[in-house]
Amino acid sequence: MSGWNERAHFWLPFVALGLGACGLCVRLVMLHLDMLTKKPKSNDYTYVRDLRPLRGTICGAAGPEYPFACSAKEWEYRLDADDLLTNVTKKVMFDKKNKIPVTYSLASRLIADNLDLPLLSVMDICARRGSGRRNLFLATSMDSVVHDALAPHASVLGLKISEKNIRRYPQGKRLSHVLGFVTHNPVASVGSAGIEMRYETFLKGRPGRVQGMRTALGKEVRIKRGVDVDPQTGYTVKLTIDHNIQYQVEKALAVGVASNGAESAWCIVLAARTGAVLAMATLPDYEPENYSKFPTNDMRNCAISVNYEPGSVMKCITACAALNEKIVGPDTLINTAHNDPRYYRLPTDHGHKWDAFMTVRDAIVHSSNIVFGKLGVDVGPKRLYKYMSEFGFGHKTGVQLPGEERGNLPPVEKWDKVKWSRAPIGQGVAVTGIQLAAAYGAIANDGELLRPYIVESVTDVDGQVIEHHEKEVIGHPCRPEVAREVRNMMLGVAKKGGTARRAAVRGYTVAGKTGTAQIAYPKVGYSSTDYHASFVGIVPASRPEVVILVTYRKPVFCRRRGERYEIYNHQGGTCAAPTFRSIAEYTMRYLEVEPDLPDEIPEDDDA
Repeated sequence: MSGWNERAHFWLPFVALGLGACGLCVRLVMLHLDMLTKKPKSNDYTYVRDLRPLRGTICGAAGPEYPFACSAKEWEYRLDADDLLTNVTKKVMFDKKNKIPVTYSLASRLIADNLDLPLLSVMDICARRGSGRRNLFLATSMDSVVHDALAPHASVLGLKISEKNIRRYPQGKRLSHVLGFVTHNPVASVGSAGIEMRYETFLKGRPGRVQGMRTALGKEVRIKRGVDVDPQTGYTVKLTIDHNIQYQVEKALAVGVASNGAESAWCIVLAARTGAVLAMATLPDYEPENYSKFPTNDMRNCAISVNYEPGSVMKCITACAALNEKIVGPDTLINTAHNDPRYYRLPTDHGHKWDAFMTVRDAIVHSSNIVFGKLGVDVGPKRLYKYMSEFGFGHKTGVQLPGEERGNLPPVEKWDKVKWSRAPIGQGVAVTGIQLAAAYGAIANDGELLRPYIVESVTDVDGQVIEHHEKEVIGHPCRPEVAREVRNMMLGVAKKGGTARRAAVRGYTVAGKTGTAQIAYPKVGYSSTDYHASFVGIVPASRPEVVILVTYRKPVFCRRRGERYEIYNHQGGTCAAPTFRSIAEYTMRYLEVEPDLPDEIPEDDDA
């Protein structure tokens, strides 16, 4: 019995160890075959990686060679000093053919030379080995030559290279309100304003995908890649914007805002014959690449999103209605008496004392509220509402930009007797800048109302046109002869004795109109110091090429020059007209428009 006990004590530890080893083997096999869970069998070595596409280009009339917005690849380089240490220790070959092993000196010099970094700084980073010192940032670069030089040796040098697409705006703040911006989210950036938002579907492109196998160390087995779809670059959106005109508009507007002390300003330049937007600017502006650093209000495109009472610029629309209905002619005399019992609470002419009678033509030149208040009542609220609506007020123009407002043209049933004489002079109704420019475009285009457009075309990566826009007639608010007659009546505004002699352009006829509108505040009423000052003009008036609208919000109310003269800086003829002239003079020269008043240009004048 004692012999059996001795044998049992001898073999028992070996039996226990054997059973333990068998149990461990069984468990490892079951774990490997995924038999211990109810989940379906899976392959831990498969992976899927989505590839982000380059966003499409936004360019102007000059084409993609001069982009307003484009995308580019950027590579971020980090160094894993522990990986480099392992490769140096194991004497891994940097150049197998010439049997050159990787060293700290070699790695530091290659990285420093390619990434344009100080050699000593790179050597210091390479020496930072130990826990928590991995993936140390080196630099970012958009240079594909640098990437091609370092990428093949990344694993040997301990480099970690990550690729991302960034949105660039090569021209800075220019056209920022039209372009919009792309969010900074590195995973799912989207267009969030302007053209970037409106054409997100076309610009974003199509992502690619890679699906394949990788080793236990996480390295891809290239020959076992099952899905390999390259990303597709987004489409190109070509705008009607002219780079040079846009530059001049922004420059002139900046000068005007500074000299007039305005809170903000906006300007639109339309091609009179087609409705194409040649320039659109709003100040203050912002940088699309750094949009988060600017106030939200600075990102608002005031040219399409601000509803404001236009003031006297509405008088030309009233004139079109009165002439089209044959109620008056250009030289019809109107009594300028304010206390006429036939009219209810007429507006005043702010201290001006006119003669007993004034022609409709002179009423435009001198911007008489009384005359146009009477004309509005004579036309009647229903017909006047009809004409304003047909000229596009109260409706979105359909320009291809997000955030467009429709203005405010109340239903005629809500007009009281006061509005009968106030709406004709631009009070009690609200418009947007793009509506106003388009309405004057109808006067310039012989009564044809054109839809303004800012996108000319969208093309895919193969050059195939996906979307195209051109001249589109959307209405005929007045007869052609009426539009021409009103245009002719507007000629005196930019001449001596008119309200905007500062808008005169040497060598060209200008058909224009000023607007000086008090800003109305809720529960307060009309301000006595805050105004919208506007000038809208057609040049040349004899054969219109462009329509230019300039509006300033809250220019400084007035200032004194010397002791004898007081300049009313809040008026459209004072602050907006000079900006119009600056833009019009440049645009006529740039477009090589033949002068229609050549006698005004001296022979030695290059302009």
